[in-house]
Amino acid sequence: MEYTGPGPQKTLLFKIVSFFSRLQLRYLLPRLKHPERLVRLFVFIEGSMALAVISSIALITQFPLLFPPLGPSAFILFRMPMSASAAPRTVLLSHTLGLISGFLALFLGSILFSTGAADPGTVNGSSIAILSMAMGMSSLAMIWLECNHPPATATALIVGMGSITTFPQAIGFVIAVILLISLAFLFNRILGGLPYSYWRHDPEIASRYGTLAGITNRRQGYWEQLASKMFHSNLK
Repeated sequence: MEYTGPGPQKTLLFKIVSFFSRLQLRYLLPRLKHPERLVRLFVFIEGSMALAVISSIALITQFPLLFPPLGPSAFILFRMPMSASAAPRTVLLSHTLGLISGFLALFLGSILFSTGAADPGTVNGSSIAILSMAMGMSSLAMIWLECNHPPATATALIVGMGSITTFPQAIGFVIAVILLISLAFLFNRILGGLPYSYWRHDPEIASRYGTLAGITNRRQGYWEQLASKMFHSNLK
């Protein structure tokens, strides 16, 4: 007996999903005359919302979750979500390495100079040494483990300057980074429709997205290349 009812395309759920899918970045970008305008709006709205969510959680829980490096990290996650610097592994590991490097620089500074955190308002030999070691060790660690995320060097510096001194603050910072990554996954992959990575960066997928992957020196973007391939295939 054949089924004669309405197909899945006529159901309410299908229509709702279809409507919202057409609002995703992945659908809109190749269809707009000026896609960069949509990207700017996306960065503004989603970046602001992400920091607002983290700030609200910090206010409600009274737990330290607000730190300066989260700002530039949010910019990378929403402006260049397909880049290697925005991959969850890169962001989480780099900031963790920044924390470790900052505390290690403080420890070495206490041994060599018998001083604590570098005073941001004072420049002396010990402060220069502590901040230099924090910067150098965090940079070297990121290069060594292939998790290059520039804002993480600021994490090392704020630890060296004494902005993060206690274990709860360090844990709060890691939680804030995880929250930021989770929000990036929500906004980029679920709401934006972009193939934002689950953990590691995929260069093959990223190569299709031009400036969204931090690639600005391409002669042709992904959509131009796709149109060219379709044109040549039709000629065969």
